[in-house]
Amino acid sequence: MAKLRVVDGPLTGTEYALKGGPAAAGRHADCAVPIPDPRVSRNHAEFIPDDNGDYAIIDLGSANGTSVNGIPLSPGNPRALCGGDEIRMGRNTFRFFSGDARIPNVDIPGFTLEDILAEGGMGSICRAKRKDTGQEVAIKILHRGYARHEEFVNRFIQEARASERLSHPHIVKVFNVGKTDNGRYYYSMELVRGPTLTQKIPSLKREEALTIFMEIADALEYAHRRGIIHRDIKPDNILIGEYGEPKLTDLGIAVLDQAEMIQTGQRVLGTPHYMSPEQASGGIITAATDVYSLGATFFHVLSGSPLFDAATPEQIMIKHVRERPRSLAEAVPDFPPEISAIVDRTLEKDPARRYAGAGRLRDELAKRIRVLYPDLLRGELEDERRKSGGGTMKWAAAAAILLLLAAAICFFLW
Repeated sequence: MAKLRVVDGPLTGTEYALKGGPAAAGRHADCAVPIPDPRVSRNHAEFIPDDNGDYAIIDLGSANGTSVNGIPLSPGNPRALCGGDEIRMGRNTFRFFSGDARIPNVDIPGFTLEDILAEGGMGSICRAKRKDTGQEVAIKILHRGYARHEEFVNRFIQEARASERLSHPHIVKVFNVGKTDNGRYYYSMELVRGPTLTQKIPSLKREEALTIFMEIADALEYAHRRGIIHRDIKPDNILIGEYGEPKLTDLGIAVLDQAEMIQTGQRVLGTPHYMSPEQASGGIITAATDVYSLGATFFHVLSGSPLFDAATPEQIMIKHVRERPRSLAEAVPDFPPEISAIVDRTLEKDPARRYAGAGRLRDELAKRIRVLYPDLLRGELEDERRKSGGGTMKWAAAAAILLLLAAAICFFLW
Protein backbone atom coordinates (compact mmCIF):
# COMPACT_ATOMS: atom_id res chain seq x y z
CA MET A 1 0.00 0.00 0.00
CA ALA A 2 1.35 3.43 -0.97
CA LYS A 3 1.73 6.00 1.79
CA LEU A 4 2.80 9.52 2.62
CA ARG A 5 5.06 10.48 5.51
CA VAL A 6 5.53 14.06 6.69
CA VAL A 7 9.29 14.67 6.84
CA ASP A 8 9.36 18.41 7.53
CA GLY A 9 6.91 20.83 9.14
CA PRO A 10 4.49 20.91 12.08
CA LEU A 11 3.10 17.45 11.23
CA THR A 12 6.52 15.74 10.99
CA GLY A 13 6.22 11.99 11.62
CA THR A 14 2.55 11.76 10.60
CA GLU A 15 1.75 9.03 8.05
CA TYR A 16 -1.18 8.66 5.69
CA ALA A 17 -2.07 5.43 3.86
CA LEU A 18 -3.26 5.70 0.25
CA LYS A 19 -5.70 2.81 0.07
CA GLY A 20 -6.00 2.28 -3.68
CA GLY A 21 -8.62 4.83 -4.71
CA PRO A 22 -8.43 8.57 -5.32
CA ALA A 23 -7.40 10.41 -2.15
CA ALA A 24 -8.08 14.10 -1.64
CA ALA A 25 -5.67 16.16 0.45
CA GLY A 26 -6.66 19.37 2.14
CA ARG A 27 -7.85 21.20 5.22
CA HIS A 28 -11.38 19.75 5.02
CA ALA A 29 -11.95 17.10 7.69
CA ASP A 30 -13.46 14.69 5.13
CA CYS A 31 -10.25 14.55 3.06
CA ALA A 32 -8.44 11.19 2.99
CA VAL A 33 -5.26 13.18 3.73
CA PRO A 34 -6.43 15.82 6.26
CA ILE A 35 -3.90 18.63 6.73
CA PRO A 36 -4.77 21.06 9.56
CA ASP A 37 -2.76 23.96 8.16
CA PRO A 38 -4.15 27.45 7.35
CA ARG A 39 -1.87 27.62 4.30
CA VAL A 40 -3.54 24.53 2.82
CA SER A 41 -6.82 24.91 0.89
CA ARG A 42 -9.92 22.97 1.96
CA ASN A 43 -9.52 20.78 -1.15
CA HIS A 44 -5.88 21.31 -2.01
CA ALA A 45 -4.73 18.36 -4.15
CA GLU A 46 -5.67 14.82 -5.09
CA PHE A 47 -3.69 11.57 -5.37
CA ILE A 48 -4.96 9.47 -8.28
CA PRO A 49 -3.96 5.81 -8.87
CA ASP A 50 -3.88 4.08 -12.25
CA ASP A 51 -4.70 0.46 -13.06
CA ASN A 52 -1.16 -0.61 -12.05
CA GLY A 53 -1.38 1.02 -8.64
CA ASP A 54 0.99 3.86 -9.58
CA TYR A 55 0.01 7.29 -8.34
CA ALA A 56 -0.11 10.78 -9.79
CA ILE A 57 -0.86 14.03 -7.97
CA ILE A 58 -2.94 16.92 -9.26
CA ASP A 59 -3.27 20.38 -7.72
CA LEU A 60 -6.95 21.33 -7.41
CA GLY A 61 -6.40 25.07 -7.84
CA SER A 62 -5.11 25.60 -4.30
CA ALA A 63 -4.45 29.13 -3.06
CA ASN A 64 -0.78 28.57 -2.16
CA GLY A 65 0.10 25.84 -4.64
CA THR A 66 1.70 22.39 -4.53
CA SER A 67 5.25 21.47 -5.49
CA VAL A 68 6.98 18.15 -6.17
CA ASN A 69 10.75 18.02 -5.55
CA GLY A 70 10.73 21.82 -5.38
CA ILE A 71 8.99 22.27 -8.74
CA PRO A 72 5.54 23.97 -8.61
CA LEU A 73 2.63 22.07 -10.19
CA SER A 74 0.33 23.67 -12.74
CA PRO A 75 -3.27 23.38 -11.44
CA GLY A 76 -5.21 20.66 -13.20
CA ASN A 77 -2.14 18.94 -14.71
CA PRO A 78 -1.38 15.54 -13.12
CA ARG A 79 2.22 14.72 -12.21
CA ALA A 80 3.30 11.06 -11.95
CA LEU A 81 4.92 10.15 -8.62
CA CYS A 82 7.90 7.91 -7.91
CA GLY A 83 9.03 6.53 -4.59
CA GLY A 84 11.02 9.14 -2.69
CA ASP A 85 9.35 12.16 -4.31
CA GLU A 86 8.80 15.05 -1.90
CA ILE A 87 5.55 17.00 -2.04
CA ARG A 88 5.14 20.42 -0.44
CA MET A 89 1.68 21.54 0.66
CA GLY A 90 1.47 24.48 3.03
CA ARG A 91 4.06 24.28 5.80
CA ASN A 92 4.62 20.51 5.49
CA THR A 93 6.71 18.34 3.20
CA PHE A 94 5.40 14.83 2.47
CA ARG A 95 7.59 11.99 1.17
CA PHE A 96 5.81 9.55 -1.14
CA PHE A 97 6.38 5.81 -0.70
CA SER A 98 5.11 3.49 -3.42
CA GLY A 99 3.13 0.37 -2.54
CA ASP A 100 6.22 -1.84 -2.39
CA ALA A 101 8.13 0.53 -0.08
CA ARG A 102 9.41 -1.69 2.71
CA ILE A 103 12.68 -2.61 4.34
CA PRO A 104 14.58 -4.81 1.85
CA ASN A 105 14.81 -8.46 2.84
CA VAL A 106 18.58 -8.53 3.19
CA ASP A 107 21.03 -9.39 5.96
CA ILE A 108 23.82 -6.83 6.15
CA PRO A 109 26.68 -8.06 8.36
CA GLY A 110 27.05 -6.04 11.54
CA PHE A 111 23.86 -3.99 11.10
CA THR A 112 20.18 -4.20 12.00
CA LEU A 113 17.83 -2.46 9.55
CA GLU A 114 15.20 -0.50 11.49
CA ASP A 115 13.24 1.70 9.07
CA ILE A 116 13.06 2.76 5.44
CA LEU A 117 13.87 6.45 4.95
CA ALA A 118 13.50 6.79 1.19
CA GLU A 119 13.40 4.88 -2.05
CA GLY A 120 14.32 5.81 -5.58
CA GLY A 121 15.48 4.57 -8.93
CA MET A 122 18.86 3.46 -7.60
CA GLY A 123 17.76 1.73 -4.41
CA SER A 124 16.43 2.13 -0.90
CA ILE A 125 17.88 4.14 1.99
CA CYS A 126 17.32 2.62 5.43
CA ARG A 127 18.03 3.70 8.96
CA ALA A 128 20.16 1.03 10.60
CA LYS A 129 22.00 0.38 13.85
CA ARG A 130 25.45 -1.10 14.31
CA LYS A 131 25.21 -4.28 16.37
CA ASP A 132 28.50 -3.72 18.20
CA THR A 133 28.24 -0.04 19.17
CA GLY A 134 24.56 0.84 18.70
CA GLN A 135 25.54 3.72 16.40
CA GLU A 136 22.75 4.75 14.01
CA VAL A 137 23.71 5.06 10.34
CA ALA A 138 22.02 5.30 6.96
CA ILE A 139 22.48 2.41 4.52
CA LYS A 140 21.82 2.67 0.80
CA ILE A 141 20.94 -0.71 -0.73
CA LEU A 142 21.05 -1.00 -4.50
CA HIS A 143 18.21 -2.63 -6.40
CA ARG A 144 18.84 -6.20 -7.53
CA GLY A 145 19.05 -5.15 -11.16
CA TYR A 146 22.41 -3.48 -10.61
CA ALA A 147 24.07 -6.83 -9.91
CA ARG A 148 23.56 -7.69 -13.61
CA HIS A 149 25.56 -4.65 -14.78
CA GLU A 150 29.19 -5.39 -14.04
CA GLU A 151 30.37 -1.98 -15.25
CA PHE A 152 27.93 -0.19 -12.91
CA VAL A 153 28.90 -2.36 -9.94
CA ASN A 154 32.62 -1.86 -10.51
CA ARG A 155 32.16 1.89 -10.79
CA PHE A 156 29.94 1.94 -7.69
CA ILE A 157 32.58 0.13 -5.62
CA GLN A 158 35.36 2.35 -6.96
CA GLU A 159 33.48 5.59 -6.24
CA ALA A 160 32.20 4.48 -2.83
CA ARG A 161 35.72 3.53 -1.74
CA ALA A 162 37.00 6.88 -2.95
CA SER A 163 34.27 8.59 -0.90
CA GLU A 164 35.33 6.57 2.18
CA ARG A 165 38.58 8.54 2.16
CA LEU A 166 36.84 11.91 2.26
CA SER A 167 36.53 13.75 5.55
CA HIS A 168 34.96 17.20 5.37
CA PRO A 169 32.43 18.90 7.66
CA HIS A 170 30.06 19.52 4.74
CA ILE A 171 30.22 16.08 3.10
CA VAL A 172 28.20 13.11 4.35
CA LYS A 173 30.73 10.55 5.54
CA VAL A 174 30.70 7.16 3.78
CA PHE A 175 31.84 4.40 6.15
CA ASN A 176 32.05 1.24 4.08
CA VAL A 177 30.81 -0.54 0.96
CA GLY A 178 29.93 -4.21 0.73
CA LYS A 179 27.89 -7.02 -0.78
CA THR A 180 25.37 -9.23 1.01
CA ASP A 181 25.26 -13.03 0.75
CA ASN A 182 22.34 -12.82 -1.68
CA GLY A 183 24.15 -10.41 -4.02
CA ARG A 184 22.84 -6.99 -2.96
CA TYR A 185 25.38 -4.15 -2.95
CA TYR A 186 25.21 -1.48 -0.26
CA TYR A 187 27.15 1.24 1.48
CA SER A 188 26.76 2.70 4.95
CA MET A 189 27.04 6.40 5.68
CA GLU A 190 26.52 9.07 8.28
CA LEU A 191 22.88 9.52 9.30
CA VAL A 192 21.92 13.19 8.92
CA ARG A 193 18.91 14.10 11.06
CA GLY A 194 17.38 16.90 9.09
CA PRO A 195 15.55 17.89 5.91
CA THR A 196 16.87 18.25 2.40
CA LEU A 197 17.58 21.68 0.96
CA THR A 198 14.49 21.17 -1.23
CA GLN A 199 12.35 21.05 1.91
CA LYS A 200 13.97 24.22 3.26
CA ILE A 201 13.51 26.40 0.16
CA PRO A 202 10.17 27.96 1.24
CA SER A 203 11.47 29.03 4.67
CA LEU A 204 15.17 29.69 3.98
CA LYS A 205 16.45 33.20 4.71
CA ARG A 206 18.66 34.85 2.11
CA GLU A 207 21.67 34.97 4.43
CA GLU A 208 21.28 31.28 5.31
CA ALA A 209 21.15 30.36 1.63
CA LEU A 210 24.35 32.27 0.85
CA THR A 211 26.17 30.57 3.72
CA ILE A 212 25.08 27.14 2.44
CA PHE A 213 26.15 28.13 -1.09
CA MET A 214 29.65 29.01 0.17
CA GLU A 215 30.00 25.91 2.35
CA ILE A 216 28.95 23.49 -0.42
CA ALA A 217 31.39 25.22 -2.79
CA ASP A 218 34.09 24.53 -0.18
CA ALA A 219 33.04 20.87 0.00
CA LEU A 220 33.24 20.57 -3.79
CA GLU A 221 36.68 22.16 -3.87
CA TYR A 222 37.84 19.56 -1.33
CA ALA A 223 36.41 16.70 -3.42
CA HIS A 224 37.69 18.03 -6.75
CA ARG A 225 41.24 18.27 -5.41
CA ARG A 226 40.96 14.54 -4.68
CA GLY A 227 39.75 13.68 -8.16
CA ILE A 228 36.05 13.24 -7.37
CA ILE A 229 33.35 15.02 -9.38
CA HIS A 230 29.82 14.84 -8.02
CA ARG A 231 27.86 15.02 -11.32
CA ASP A 232 24.45 15.41 -9.65
CA ILE A 233 24.38 18.58 -7.53
CA LYS A 234 20.77 19.43 -6.71
CA PRO A 235 18.78 20.51 -3.63
CA ASP A 236 17.80 16.91 -2.83
CA ASN A 237 21.49 15.98 -2.51
CA ILE A 238 22.17 18.67 0.11
CA LEU A 239 21.00 17.65 3.57
CA ILE A 240 20.61 20.06 6.49
CA GLY A 241 21.87 18.73 9.83
CA GLU A 242 20.16 19.28 13.15
CA TYR A 243 22.34 22.34 13.86
CA GLY A 244 21.72 23.85 10.40
CA GLU A 245 24.97 22.65 8.84
CA PRO A 246 24.70 21.61 5.14
CA LYS A 247 25.97 18.18 4.08
CA LEU A 248 26.57 17.11 0.50
CA THR A 249 25.54 13.50 -0.13
CA ASP A 250 25.96 10.91 -2.91
CA LEU A 251 29.35 12.40 -3.74
CA GLY A 252 30.92 10.56 -6.66
CA ILE A 253 28.26 7.85 -6.61
CA ALA A 254 25.56 9.79 -8.48
CA VAL A 255 27.25 8.94 -11.81
CA LEU A 256 25.54 5.57 -11.59
CA ASP A 257 22.14 7.21 -11.67
CA GLN A 258 23.06 9.04 -14.84
CA ALA A 259 24.54 5.95 -16.46
CA GLU A 260 21.34 4.05 -15.70
CA MET A 261 19.20 6.87 -17.10
CA ILE A 262 21.16 6.94 -20.34
CA GLN A 263 21.11 3.13 -20.55
CA THR A 264 17.41 2.58 -19.90
CA GLY A 265 15.71 5.93 -20.38
CA GLN A 266 14.09 5.57 -16.95
CA ARG A 267 13.48 8.44 -14.54
CA VAL A 268 16.32 8.01 -12.09
CA LEU A 269 17.74 11.47 -11.51
CA GLY A 270 14.38 13.00 -10.66
CA THR A 271 14.61 16.05 -12.96
CA PRO A 272 17.33 17.56 -15.16
CA HIS A 273 16.71 21.08 -13.84
CA TYR A 274 20.29 21.38 -12.55
CA MET A 275 22.13 19.61 -15.38
CA SER A 276 24.99 21.43 -17.14
CA PRO A 277 24.93 21.96 -20.93
CA GLU A 278 27.82 19.53 -21.40
CA GLN A 279 26.00 16.86 -19.39
CA ALA A 280 22.77 17.40 -21.32
CA SER A 281 24.59 17.08 -24.65
CA GLY A 282 26.77 14.10 -23.69
CA GLY A 283 29.99 16.15 -23.47
CA ILE A 284 33.05 15.88 -21.24
CA ILE A 285 32.38 16.10 -17.49
CA THR A 286 34.78 18.23 -15.43
CA ALA A 287 34.79 20.12 -12.15
CA ALA A 288 33.15 23.00 -14.07
CA THR A 289 30.10 20.74 -14.45
CA ASP A 290 29.59 20.79 -10.68
CA VAL A 291 30.05 24.57 -10.62
CA TYR A 292 27.18 24.97 -13.12
CA SER A 293 24.90 22.58 -11.25
CA LEU A 294 25.63 24.35 -7.95
CA GLY A 295 24.78 27.67 -9.63
CA ALA A 296 21.52 26.24 -11.01
CA THR A 297 20.69 24.85 -7.58
CA PHE A 298 21.14 28.20 -5.87
CA PHE A 299 19.34 30.07 -8.63
CA HIS A 300 16.35 27.90 -7.65
CA VAL A 301 16.95 28.38 -3.91
CA LEU A 302 17.36 32.17 -4.13
CA SER A 303 14.64 32.87 -6.71
CA GLY A 304 12.10 30.20 -5.73
CA SER A 305 11.89 28.71 -9.23
CA PRO A 306 14.19 26.57 -11.40
CA LEU A 307 16.47 28.10 -14.01
CA PHE A 308 14.60 26.39 -16.86
CA ASP A 309 11.30 24.58 -16.95
CA ALA A 310 9.31 22.76 -19.63
CA ALA A 311 6.77 20.00 -20.12
CA THR A 312 9.33 17.17 -20.48
CA PRO A 313 12.85 16.43 -19.19
CA GLU A 314 14.15 16.42 -22.77
CA GLN A 315 12.86 19.95 -23.38
CA ILE A 316 14.52 21.18 -20.18
CA MET A 317 17.84 19.64 -21.27
CA ILE A 318 17.58 21.37 -24.66
CA LYS A 319 17.05 24.69 -22.88
CA HIS A 320 20.21 24.16 -20.81
CA VAL A 321 22.15 23.66 -24.05
CA ARG A 322 20.59 26.37 -26.24
CA GLU A 323 18.78 29.06 -24.27
CA ARG A 324 20.28 32.03 -22.47
CA PRO A 325 19.57 31.61 -18.75
CA ARG A 326 17.74 34.33 -16.87
CA SER A 327 19.94 36.52 -14.74
CA LEU A 328 19.29 36.23 -11.02
CA ALA A 329 18.87 40.03 -11.11
CA GLU A 330 15.93 39.55 -13.50
CA ALA A 331 14.33 36.90 -11.29
CA VAL A 332 14.95 38.77 -7.99
CA PRO A 333 15.37 42.49 -8.76
CA ASP A 334 16.15 43.48 -5.15
CA PHE A 335 18.97 40.94 -4.80
CA PRO A 336 22.49 42.43 -4.37
CA PRO A 337 23.97 42.75 -7.90
CA GLU A 338 27.36 41.51 -6.68
CA ILE A 339 25.83 38.14 -5.71
CA SER A 340 23.68 38.00 -8.86
CA ALA A 341 26.83 38.39 -10.96
CA ILE A 342 28.46 35.43 -9.16
CA VAL A 343 25.47 33.15 -9.81
CA ASP A 344 25.31 34.31 -13.44
CA ARG A 345 28.96 33.42 -14.00
CA THR A 346 28.44 29.88 -12.72
CA LEU A 347 25.75 29.46 -15.41
CA GLU A 348 27.89 30.26 -18.45
CA LYS A 349 27.33 27.77 -21.30
CA ASP A 350 31.08 27.51 -21.95
CA PRO A 351 32.78 25.73 -19.00
CA ALA A 352 35.91 27.84 -19.56
CA ARG A 353 33.94 31.02 -18.79
CA ARG A 354 32.79 29.76 -15.38
CA TYR A 355 34.89 29.97 -12.23
CA ALA A 356 38.18 28.08 -12.61
CA GLY A 357 37.18 25.89 -9.68
CA ALA A 358 34.76 25.61 -6.80
CA GLY A 359 37.44 27.16 -4.58
CA ARG A 360 37.45 30.34 -6.67
CA LEU A 361 33.65 30.44 -6.40
CA ARG A 362 33.87 29.99 -2.62
CA ASP A 363 36.45 32.77 -2.28
CA GLU A 364 34.43 35.20 -4.40
CA LEU A 365 31.31 34.48 -2.36
CA ALA A 366 33.22 34.97 0.91
CA LYS A 367 34.63 38.31 -0.32
CA ARG A 368 31.19 39.65 -1.28
CA ILE A 369 29.46 38.29 1.84
CA ARG A 370 32.13 39.91 4.02
CA VAL A 371 31.16 43.31 2.61
CA LEU A 372 27.38 42.83 2.33
CA TYR A 373 26.76 40.78 5.48
CA PRO A 374 29.79 41.30 7.78
CA ASP A 375 28.09 39.73 10.81
CA LEU A 376 27.36 36.54 8.88
CA LEU A 377 30.97 35.37 8.54
CA ARG A 378 31.81 36.62 12.03
CA GLY A 379 29.06 34.38 13.41
CA GLU A 380 30.38 31.47 11.36
CA LEU A 381 33.86 31.87 12.84
CA GLU A 382 32.42 31.92 16.34
CA ASP A 383 30.45 28.75 15.58
CA GLU A 384 33.62 27.04 14.33
CA ARG A 385 35.47 28.05 17.52
CA ARG A 386 32.68 26.59 19.64
CA LYS A 387 32.68 23.34 17.62
CA SER A 388 36.45 23.02 17.95
CA GLY A 389 36.25 23.35 21.73
CA GLY A 390 37.31 26.93 22.22
CA GLY A 391 39.56 27.63 19.26
CA THR A 392 41.97 30.48 19.93
CA MET A 393 41.22 30.62 23.65
CA LYS A 394 42.02 26.94 23.95
CA TRP A 395 45.43 27.41 22.31
CA ALA A 396 46.13 30.54 24.36
CA ALA A 397 45.43 28.63 27.57
CA ALA A 398 47.72 25.81 26.48
CA ALA A 399 50.50 28.28 25.66
CA ALA A 400 50.16 29.95 29.08
CA ILE A 401 50.45 26.58 30.85
CA LEU A 402 53.60 25.74 28.88
CA LEU A 403 55.17 29.10 29.79
CA LEU A 404 54.41 28.51 33.48
CA LEU A 405 55.97 25.03 33.34
CA ALA A 406 59.07 26.41 31.63
CA ALA A 407 59.39 29.12 34.29
CA ALA A 408 59.06 26.56 37.11
CA ILE A 409 61.72 24.31 35.58
CA CYS A 410 64.10 27.26 35.21
CA PHE A 411 63.49 28.29 38.84
CA PHE A 412 64.31 24.81 40.21
CA LEU A 413 67.36 24.42 38.00
CA TRP A 414 68.60 27.82 39.15
